[in-house]
Amino acid sequence: MVAIGMLIIATRRTMRKLRRNRQLLQEYLQQLQDAESRLKTLNWQERQAYMNLDPPLSRYEFKSVIYEHLEIIPLLQHTYNEQNSSLWARQRSDRDFLQVRIGLQQRPATYKIQAPDYGQATTRRSLQLYNEYARALVTTYATVHVPLQIDLRHQSPVTIYGPALKRSMARETLHAILSQVVYHHSPEDVRIIILAPRSQERAWQWAEILPHTIRYDARHSSAQMEEAFQAHTCAIGTAAIMDQLPLISRELRRREVLLNDLQPQQKSIPQPHLLIVIDDFDAPGDLDQPAQALPTMIIPPSHPTQYRRAHLAVSPLRRPELALALDHGTSLGVSILSVCTKQSQFPQNNQLLIDLQQAEPPKILLAETTSLLPQGKIKKKRQEKEIAEETITIPTVQARVRHLTQPQPAQQCIELDGISFDDLRSLSLRLQSLQYNVSQPLELRTQVDIRNIFDTPIDIQNYDPFVFWGDPLFRTPQPLLRIPLGLTFGDEVQYLDLLRDGPHGLLIGQTGSGKSELLETILLTLAFLYKPTEINFLLLDHKAGLALKPFARLPHTLGFLTNMSSAAAWQRFIIMLRAEVNKRKAGLNEGKPTPHLFIIIDGFTDISQYTEAIFDELLGIMGMGDEIGLHFLLAAQRPEGLSYNNIRDAVQYRICLRCATPQESREVLRRPDAADLPASIPGRGYLLHGDNQLDLFQAARVTTPVYQEYIPANQSQLNSLLSLPFKGK
Repeated sequence: MVAIGMLIIATRRTMRKLRRNRQLLQEYLQQLQDAESRLKTLNWQERQAYMNLDPPLSRYEFKSVIYEHLEIIPLLQHTYNEQNSSLWARQRSDRDFLQVRIGLQQRPATYKIQAPDYGQATTRRSLQLYNEYARALVTTYATVHVPLQIDLRHQSPVTIYGPALKRSMARETLHAILSQVVYHHSPEDVRIIILAPRSQERAWQWAEILPHTIRYDARHSSAQMEEAFQAHTCAIGTAAIMDQLPLISRELRRREVLLNDLQPQQKSIPQPHLLIVIDDFDAPGDLDQPAQALPTMIIPPSHPTQYRRAHLAVSPLRRPELALALDHGTSLGVSILSVCTKQSQFPQNNQLLIDLQQAEPPKILLAETTSLLPQGKIKKKRQEKEIAEETITIPTVQARVRHLTQPQPAQQCIELDGISFDDLRSLSLRLQSLQYNVSQPLELRTQVDIRNIFDTPIDIQNYDPFVFWGDPLFRTPQPLLRIPLGLTFGDEVQYLDLLRDGPHGLLIGQTGSGKSELLETILLTLAFLYKPTEINFLLLDHKAGLALKPFARLPHTLGFLTNMSSAAAWQRFIIMLRAEVNKRKAGLNEGKPTPHLFIIIDGFTDISQYTEAIFDELLGIMGMGDEIGLHFLLAAQRPEGLSYNNIRDAVQYRICLRCATPQESREVLRRPDAADLPASIPGRGYLLHGDNQLDLFQAARVTTPVYQEYIPANQSQLNSLLSLPFKGK
């Protein structure tokens, strides 16, 4: 009986232990299933967030199980108007500028999964299966499928490598990348040049109508380029490419000059980023063949066969015109994106390689509704149905992104983006119809034509001074003496008011800064706007006076003095000024109107080598300038002796072009900025006027002759308007 009792007790204990173990297993299973449900939600939320930030262009990719149960609106289904906040939203100042997706990758999730304590090894099959279930949860949901991006801005050149059998996939990837670029970046920020063989003409027709392929010219705004030129940079065929390569080379050299002139606080060239796209030239007939030798014969120079177009015998990647972009593209704001079918075609200094050569064998991926719990343990009475297991087969890796200049592992693209020609055409048509808001450029123009800075542009060939002077747009009872100097930011005209800002001014600029050109601009604008009865010129140059000599024949010019190389010459000049002052005072007392007299003294700082008394005389006359209509503009290369001779205190406005040192800039502007002006852009300078208002501007240039070699018919009429107090020497 005792034995039977002990057996019963042991049996009960065993049954309780078994029931307890089953209960623990059920709780363990329930916890694992709850964890899987939460992980599915977290995984979905993270994938959805990434897809919302960077969706694919079309539904072409949605055949993959990776996109299942995601709420994705393809870019082609967005509205293409100002209400679309993602269209052309990435600007040059943004961190994601030119970071575009090429497909999908698998990367660690942002959430962390804490693996359970599996305890000691067990022989129980149920516990083993549940532990496998837990391990599968950790390994499966620790990663998410998100867009794979490449950086076209800082990693260039970029090559898509697809051998012969994958050439079409490589080109499709190239088109998909380009479609992302033109959707997210405006033509104001990115310009595209396409070089493709004639065999791919149909494949690139969609790009010819993109606003991003309008030929860029730094001298014109985007709106002007669209209206005036309508020239596109989609070069198809060897002839078009050979015409495009010199333009690319010129633009690269221009950017190199701008790069050398960058100020320390500037990070990049203030120009649209240039993306050069180069297709594969491996098909027969894509390149020009070397001409065969012909029998020697004499061809007249006028014969049409004398013209020989340069041949494109190698890929554009091997052309010298692109060498600067291949070596220093990142610093120049230029990126190169190309397709190659052979490793020997890779560009030099290649930084990023999208390798389509090796694709891993297919692997079974679980669908969204698949449970990781082994099939044999799903059969439970409390479940109304079994969890269906769905599988789909796709390539694990379709491409590898290799960073060739950085010590980091290759990124694996599990699915490349694709796009159809119909979608490309639809995208280009929608973008073509957009009228984007042309923002005023934040940089100054490098060249300004003097004819275009007036309210009414001047046609030099048909210019009639009497018609222009009689235009009521410029007529007031008294001359305002407000003249345009050039352009400032936003293409706004920079004006100088000789009455409000004057009467006297100072112009400083070292050799090559454009000082002489600015003097010509000031004189010509005054002559264009005002009659000789309203303003006269007196021009004086310490040296040869070549810059001011053409203006000696203007009807406004009373005198032109040069080679002032002695104290006696300067003394005679002061005597002439005294006579003019007395004449003007007498005219004012009698109520006779007298024209304003604008006096330019180029090289005035050289007077100090003769006598300081001349400076005192000059300062005394300048002090009366506001009363009698005298306006002095003192010009020099360096501001030597300004503080000592009180010249700086006698002028009201100051124009400072490029200076040799920051100290010279401080002498004129009380700040060192003029020393940082680019040496390669003459005419760039600062105007200090009014209540210490400092304006940076680009001076207009005199691009046409100031006078004709012949004497115009109305010269005598102009001279009759003058009353010359003295003749120029």
